[in-house]
Amino acid sequence: MGQAESYSQIRLQRSTTEIKKPITRHSTGAAFHPKTLKVRIGSDTVSVEVPDDSVTCGWLLSETIRLNNSPNTLIGFRTALNSDILDFLLTKYDRPLSFLKDNEELIAIFSEPVPSEISCGTFTPIKVIGKGGFSTVFQVRKKDTGHLYAIKTISKKFVIKEDKIFQIVSEKDIMTKLQHPFIVKLHWTFQTKENLHLVMDLCPGGELFFHLHNLGRFTEDQARFYFGEILLGLEYLHENGVLYRDLKPENILLDYDGHIKITDFGLSKQGILPNGLTYSFCGSPEYMSPEVLKSQGHGRAVDYYSLGALLFEMLTGLPPFYDSNRSKMYFKVLNEPLMLPNFISKSGRSLLWGLLNKDPSERLGNLGGFAEIKAHPWCKKIKFDKMLRKQIVPPFRPNLRLSNFDPEYTVMDIDQDFLAENRNFHDENFADFEYSIEDEIKDTLAVPSHNLSSMSTITSKSADVVSRNGSQLKVFAINEEEEEEKESQIESKANTPRALSAENTISSFMFKPPKELGFSLKALKEKIPRKEIKIHLPINTAKHATVLQSANKEPSGTMSSNEDYDEAEINLIPGFSSKFLQEE
Repeated sequence: MGQAESYSQIRLQRSTTEIKKPITRHSTGAAFHPKTLKVRIGSDTVSVEVPDDSVTCGWLLSETIRLNNSPNTLIGFRTALNSDILDFLLTKYDRPLSFLKDNEELIAIFSEPVPSEISCGTFTPIKVIGKGGFSTVFQVRKKDTGHLYAIKTISKKFVIKEDKIFQIVSEKDIMTKLQHPFIVKLHWTFQTKENLHLVMDLCPGGELFFHLHNLGRFTEDQARFYFGEILLGLEYLHENGVLYRDLKPENILLDYDGHIKITDFGLSKQGILPNGLTYSFCGSPEYMSPEVLKSQGHGRAVDYYSLGALLFEMLTGLPPFYDSNRSKMYFKVLNEPLMLPNFISKSGRSLLWGLLNKDPSERLGNLGGFAEIKAHPWCKKIKFDKMLRKQIVPPFRPNLRLSNFDPEYTVMDIDQDFLAENRNFHDENFADFEYSIEDEIKDTLAVPSHNLSSMSTITSKSADVVSRNGSQLKVFAINEEEEEEKESQIESKANTPRALSAENTISSFMFKPPKELGFSLKALKEKIPRKEIKIHLPINTAKHATVLQSANKEPSGTMSSNEDYDEAEINLIPGFSSKFLQEE
């Protein structure tokens, strides 16, 4: 995400300085003390009394709306400190308010009009969080929802000049197919006259490189956690025929809780079979495997090598064979034996020797894939099933109140005209670049008519409230005249189906649904955060739902489904996986 020269300079500096002792941070519990939050709404300030730490950001929004009769649509808050992580947490309506201090000062955010199609005008730029030779990454806020994203903006001129059109379109295509807890999600892509834009998850914890540089190196237990989550992400890519080819700490981001997300698929290759080879000379110099340097063809084993190189850097502070002179570094990779410090455990050294074997046919993982790596004694402590469900607590959380992004980028000025470009649909060089996650929702929900009776039906009072940016989701809105008839039809096909309604509220339905249905509900929740949603769920599989307190009712905290609503249940769509996934 950042500039290669800057990172090389940092590594050179680290190679000549003493490594700091790794720091292990532990969370500490504390008894709750009543607190007051100060919310600035224009020139006014509203004091909100927080009764306990179990109430959520959604409750705070409802309570603020109740206490202040502003004619504008209040959609969220940001901290007066402009804290990346705190601002991000405030967009999570189901998140308890325990992360805020007494007398914390918040600033109200109101909905703003957006263009009918996703474009630069849909977002408010906040800061620069990364910059490369031909791209810039911005932290932005979506004007109509208040949600935070990262936008990677790429110069068309550079892409065309360097003949990278196929590479950029391939990156977009790969990201549209990925759905994994440890991989950054792509939400939209669009283009303007001068640039290509990819709108992705914001990871406010910053780059793993940033934290590794600050600490010097990790303990083996710390490194084991990140190694395990990265391995699971790479395993998913390989299972889907994607060769990553650019693993490095700069491309590993941390979310607000400290879990990793793999980003930047510009060098990735699709359609690689287990024994398939490709011949591109690509990768980051410090992590390129011997077979790539020899240009003799490479396959999945390059990702095993770079995983080993990343583990080496996490444990020692520098990549293996590192040299400030690139030619000398390449020579070392090809010819010199791997030297490992004695402070690394015996099993750790064994794993590194296996992953960094110069012969890809002898490299750990070449025969048994990631299962072979998981079976190594050094990985014995990793409970991969729990890790995949994010049930393993990260070794440390990113700082909640300080920026976790490199100040080299965050101090950069934002060119407002640059981000105000009009959307352009007519560039033949990038005819296949546009993408919207809403189209994926449409494809997910578009099942044959004979299956419609077993599918959860999502309705709204009018088509134009389903998506305020004129998205394809309008086709799922049901007109008021049809609503009663549709409810009757559904009731006749299930014994006692229920309809959940949260009128004029922030809707936050917390399910553990099948993957496809859960994906749709989460995306829809973002699109219509303050409009009525009715979800008809034929009773079959008992799964719990939560609806946040209505803004037009007396404050009573968070309403659970068994107080004002019956327990919601989900009827699986035929052909869908019956495996239940916990929503993030």
